[in-house]
Amino acid sequence: MILVTGATGMTGQFVVQELNRRNIPVRVLVREASADKVDSLEAEIVIGDLSDFASLHRAMSGVAGVAHVACTFTDFAIDVGAMGVLLDNWQNGPFIFVSSLDVYGDTNSNPITENHPLSESYGDYGRGKVLCERMLIAKARATTRAGYSCLRAPHIIGPHPKGQRFIKKVNQEEAILLPGADLDEWSHYRDAWIDVRDLAWVVAEVLEKPTGGPLNVLSDHFVWHDLYAELIRLMGSSSQVVHMPLDEIDEKQWESLKTMAQRWYFDNSQLKQALGFEPKYTLDQTLADTIRL
Repeated sequence: MILVTGATGMTGQFVVQELNRRNIPVRVLVREASADKVDSLEAEIVIGDLSDFASLHRAMSGVAGVAHVACTFTDFAIDVGAMGVLLDNWQNGPFIFVSSLDVYGDTNSNPITENHPLSESYGDYGRGKVLCERMLIAKARATTRAGYSCLRAPHIIGPHPKGQRFIKKVNQEEAILLPGADLDEWSHYRDAWIDVRDLAWVVAEVLEKPTGGPLNVLSDHFVWHDLYAELIRLMGSSSQVVHMPLDEIDEKQWESLKTMAQRWYFDNSQLKQALGFEPKYTLDQTLADTIRL
């Protein structure tokens, strides 16, 4: 039986569905208020959450592997504490941790491979992921286990309410403010993405074939302008994409735009070599499926 944490979230839900398709027994850790959200899934339920360490002990009892997807997103101390409890109870089988590309920090040292130094500087969320990765690697080395993987994920998009965060402004027909003075500048501002269904496939694959290290888990990259232009087209919205030169962006605007003024390029060749990964979904397909939800 595989324990999946965060099963009521977007990624966790699709991971459970993928394991169900593979006829792999699943146990899920869910909050009592959210337990009804897993009624459609085939899974044994343990009530609890990351801050309830006793529930983590119960959830880990007798499992043959872990897909640790859950994250508070806002309190890295709880995330780190929960990881410690899960690792203390890790007796056998693979341990798969869904991490983030944020572990590399604010860097443009392209291409960014798994060998790139990690940084705790990219917010509390990124710091929590870095610390949890280190804990998992240290535990695996101390117990001479190779059965683990750290999946460094990008923006996760897909047919789930939590996959629609790019849609809100377009749906409300608001102006979309993006950095860049002209086409030559903003066409280089990009980020990485993966469809949640492809990510769930990767999680299931590494549970069967752990890589014993980190993987950059992404389908490809998108240009921010192109992403919003396609959403506007698909949704028939009257939203307009408005670009601003960097020297005209004030401090308040910069806080919301700085992650869009990046030229990251993440290398996923290790993912392809280890699992033969080829994304099933294109960005246009994923956006269309997400909008239809």
